[in-house]
Amino acid sequence: MSEEQNVSVEKEQKEKKGGSLSAVHMLVLGFVIALLVGVGIFYSVGVKGIKAQSQSPITLSAAGFFKLPVAKVGGSKILYADYVDNIAAMQLFYDTDTEGLPIPTDEEMSDFVLSRLIINKVIGSAAEELGVSLSEEELDVVVENQILVNFENREKADEEILSRYGWTFDEFIQKIVEPTELEKKLSDEYMAANQANPEDVRAQAEEVLERIKNGEEFETLAAEFGSDGTKEVGGDLGWFGKGAMVPEFEAAAFALEAGELSEELVETQFGYHIVRTDDKRTVTDEETGEESEEVSARHILFMTGAGDAADFRQFMNDKLQNSDVQVVEGIHNPFEEFFKTEVPE
Repeated sequence: MSEEQNVSVEKEQKEKKGGSLSAVHMLVLGFVIALLVGVGIFYSVGVKGIKAQSQSPITLSAAGFFKLPVAKVGGSKILYADYVDNIAAMQLFYDTDTEGLPIPTDEEMSDFVLSRLIINKVIGSAAEELGVSLSEEELDVVVENQILVNFENREKADEEILSRYGWTFDEFIQKIVEPTELEKKLSDEYMAANQANPEDVRAQAEEVLERIKNGEEFETLAAEFGSDGTKEVGGDLGWFGKGAMVPEFEAAAFALEAGELSEELVETQFGYHIVRTDDKRTVTDEETGEESEEVSARHILFMTGAGDAADFRQFMNDKLQNSDVQVVEGIHNPFEEFFKTEVPE
């Protein structure tokens, strides 16, 4: 048996004592991603230090009884008790399972938690606006197929979640799984609803192609109209050989001379491309001595089909930007730089 196989068996045996390896990974993804990485759906989220908030039973009891908010999003309260409860769960998680994970400071934990609670409110508002909801049946399917499947039985799941987060199984579903799945469904339905009309896309691509032919800068228009990551570099695809691109695109790029712009749009499975071949060269394989041709090309992609993740991120960025987020005095607003305004008192 190889060393890698030995390591794998040892890990499996260890995990069988307290829950499967996949169950542990699921919990890491479910909680840490939902609270930490989840804020990455938005841009410009600055993490700064704040004072640790009181977790005394008397304070929490009073906060819960009077429903005191730690923040408001469009008039909807984020309760102080929920905020502290999430921080406590996060602290317990890092106290019991920190292998391979960077441990955030107390201040960072507070910002991470508050960020996610604010985002959950924005997502809930956007979902209501678009008529998107998560049914009990849909949630049950996720629980059955993605969570319980990782444990021997429900009792083992209860024990694992309680020991790692201090939550019951139902609390974990309500606080983490449900908002995460609502976000996924909202994203899917938003992108499906914003599917581009191929005729409109082609018309726009034809218009931009004519602008380039009339002397406008290819790179400038790529930055404005491109639908993929190359827009950030003027549509530059770098050097590539045959077999690296889809056939239709490859044929067009290699057929052009250095410095030549495609006269017509190139249609592929991704949409419509305006193609320009910047340069050509012959390269020799050092091992075989075989020569092959490479081209350096740029393109502007006009995507057809469903919207992409970038569209959804921009949609949610706009929603957050236009939300009335108020954080109580004494607690740092993790979105302060995003709004570029004073934190409301």
